Amino acid sequence: METRLLNYFLEIARTGNVSQAARELHVTQPTLSRQLRILEDELGTKLFEREKHKMVLTKAGSHYQTYARQILTMVDRAEVEINQLENEMVGTISIGCIESNAADLMAKAIKKFHQQYPAVKFEMYDLDGADIQERIDQGLLDLGIILYPNETTKYNSIALKLRDYWGVVLSKKLPLTNKMNLNVDDLKQLPLLVTRNSIMQSELSKLLGVSLSDLNIIGTQNLVTNSLRLAANEVAYPICASGAFAGETSELKFLRILGSRPIYHQLIFSKQRNTSEVVDKFIEVLSKIGADII
Repeated sequence: METRLLNYFLEIARTGNVSQAARELHVTQPTLSRQLRILEDELGTKLFEREKHKMVLTKAGSHYQTYARQILTMVDRAEVEINQLENEMVGTISIGCIESNAADLMAKAIKKFHQQYPAVKFEMYDLDGADIQERIDQGLLDLGIILYPNETTKYNSIALKLRDYWGVVLSKKLPLTNKMNLNVDDLKQLPLLVTRNSIMQSELSKLLGVSLSDLNIIGTQNLVTNSLRLAANEVAYPICASGAFAGETSELKFLRILGSRPIYHQLIFSKQRNTSEVVDKFIEVLSKIGADII
């Protein structure tokens, strides 16, 4: 099967319309429709339901979309790595990073690396730990930075001496924001959001010395930025790492939890696939900078 067919399929799935997809791909609509029929015939199943003015993925089509993306990503990376054998250091490094002060570490590492290898590009994704691990498993990320502890035995991992601290983002309308830190009794007064990561939930429970069921947990989150409007409107307040909150605003303030131990980070990458030379060199730079940070 030609990768061209995969690109055609993904563009139809993205636009939901054959005519629009044809314009984006610079082919005629009959050509695109014919190529889609060829693909469906090869697979022996329908990938789309044809509705009035919309192409809707079938269950099989939805599954195929995931595999098509993975295949094209692998093909692109293979071409880059082959090119590296004969040319200067080029390529793309895909990195997933949790919301924390790891973003500062990443910025320093990319700056230093780019000075040495300006032709290398980066793809950055803000994700939670579970999504980072899933995408590494799928071959869609080269590297990930996640909080410790997390279950990482199936990955190569490097501990980073990068510190962060647990706290809560609060609305400045609350009297509690006049305090320096929050204790457990303070937390019990608040409607809270916690990470959806069960391992980090257990770590948080140990830190607080109470079961999370003793708190008023009204929901979970994967990215803190999605929760800030809830905090500003006094709906619920996210428990998060300090680095996940960019800084005090006119509406919001971060307060550390009293007695909070440092949160450490780890760099992870797949044990199942060999990393490219360009990724190996970036790992060296990142781990060196991470080891220097206290």
